[in-house]
Amino acid sequence: MNNAFFVTASIACGKSSFMQIAKDKGFACISADTIAHELLAKYPCEIASLFEGHNLLQNGLLDKKALAKLVFSDEKSRKRLEGFLHPKIKDEIMKQGQILDKKNKAFFIELPLFFENDNYTGLGKSVLIYASKELCLKRLMQRNSFSQKEALQRIEAQMDIELKKKKADFVIENQGSLEEFQQKCEEFLKQFYK
Repeated sequence: MNNAFFVTASIACGKSSFMQIAKDKGFACISADTIAHELLAKYPCEIASLFEGHNLLQNGLLDKKALAKLVFSDEKSRKRLEGFLHPKIKDEIMKQGQILDKKNKAFFIELPLFFENDNYTGLGKSVLIYASKELCLKRLMQRNSFSQKEALQRIEAQMDIELKKKKADFVIENQGSLEEFQQKCEEFLKQFYK
C-alpha cells in the first residue's frame, strides 16, 4: 500500500492522540485496537474457549478486564489470544487499507504491535510516537490507575521503545506537553497535504 503509514508506539506514548489529530486534519484512519474490540465482542465464546479453566464469560459477554489480567500475566495466554486475533485484524486492515490506498492520499493505521510481528512488512512506512519508558510508566499509572507492577507488565509485553525508535521510518517525540506534541504532529502532517 503506497499511501499507508503505520502508527506505532509503546502503551501510553500518545498513539491515540496522534490519530485524533490526524482525523481532525481530515486524514483517513484505521485502528487495530478498534478492530480488536469489535472482534472481542463478535467472538466471546470462541475466545473464552481458548482459555479453559478461566471464567471469562459474563452473561455471554467477554470479561475484558479478566482477559487482560490473564494475558498480561502469562505470555502463553497472550500468544494464544494473538494467534486468534491477529490474522482477523490483518484481514480487516487490508480490506479497509486497499480501499483507502486507491484514493492516492496518505492514511494512517494505528497498530501498537507493528514491530512485534512480520505481518505488515513492506506494506507501508512506520511512524513511531516516542516517549521514554519511564514517562510511559508514569502516564499509564496515572491514566489507568494501575499499580507499578500492572503498568510494567503491559509495557514489557511489547518491544522496548528504544528498539522501535531505531527501526522506525519517522519518529515524533512526545516528551512534553500536549500542546507541544500537537504542534509536532501538525508539522509532520504538513508534508502530506496536496
